[in-house]
Amino acid sequence: MKKYTFIFFFLIIVIGLSAQVTTTIEAQIDFDLSLKDIVLMVESGNSNDIDMDRYIILDGVVSGREVLYADEESFVGMFEISYGEWEGLESVAMYKCFIQVQGLEFASMIPVRRSRTPNPAEIALNTHILVLGKYLGYTEDETGQKYPVVEGLKIRKIN
Repeated sequence: MKKYTFIFFFLIIVIGLSAQVTTTIEAQIDFDLSLKDIVLMVESGNSNDIDMDRYIILDGVVSGREVLYADEESFVGMFEISYGEWEGLESVAMYKCFIQVQGLEFASMIPVRRSRTPNPAEIALNTHILVLGKYLGYTEDETGQKYPVVEGLKIRKIN
């Protein structure tokens, strides 16, 4: 009887802990926001509705990349990712976001100079990527168009 009581309480504790971990992960990551959602919120002036303390997961195609600071110890780079979708049969809506990355682990993803033998860690243009990050704010181009900026914490190639 004591054996069954121990197993029963053990299962209750395990189930309670797993529910708590799930709730904690859901509280930290906003699975509801997509690249399109963030772009539309920034363009419409509702960027304050984006929780800067929660992680977001974005996917898109690398349409640009740039090394902002090439020092090995404090590398800073920028990816431009894009996502498009058809609007009817004749036009495509494009959504664009900038992913800022910092740290030595990202230096091999954006080379300072082109090489004849590319590094396997390099993320080339037109590569589909998945990004775990946090919303930092937005930037504007010379025409006043606003683009979201996300701090990239982890990046994974999809293709």
